[in-house]
Amino acid sequence: MPFLVIGIILAALLLLLMNWWANAKVESAKRSLMWAIIGVCLLLAMVLLATGKALLAAVPAGYAVLRMVGPMAASKLLKNFKMGKPGFGGSGGPAGQTNMSRAEALDVLGLEEGAGEAEVNEAYRRLMAQVHPDKGGSDWLAAKLNDARKTLLG
Repeated sequence: MPFLVIGIILAALLLLLMNWWANAKVESAKRSLMWAIIGVCLLLAMVLLATGKALLAAVPAGYAVLRMVGPMAASKLLKNFKMGKPGFGGSGGPAGQTNMSRAEALDVLGLEEGAGEAEVNEAYRRLMAQVHPDKGGSDWLAAKLNDARKTLLG
């Protein structure tokens, strides 16, 4: 009898989750899916550790850790990337708008004040070729480049 009650509760929770997922914005759904995958990986790692398979547990645990700290590590890596100069970085806003200042946008693209449209486009293309998601790069980094270009060119 207790398994029947637990099953009914789990089914109700699954229905609620599916309803939320159907009505969620894409960004929220992607973020929640990422955290669900991280949770499953950590749970799998704990089960493997409990059964004495510590070496195998490193795989899902390592994946979960990389997913959690990956954006932070990429940000730190890019801070020193700016064509050999420190200070590559910036912050953007939600899709469709940018909260990036002109100084941050210039910093992201590795340009100096007074850069023209041709210089902005050339720097954008050069950097995007390196960080484009289709070439194994990061969506977040590509979005930063897009924000910088949009800020500088309007």
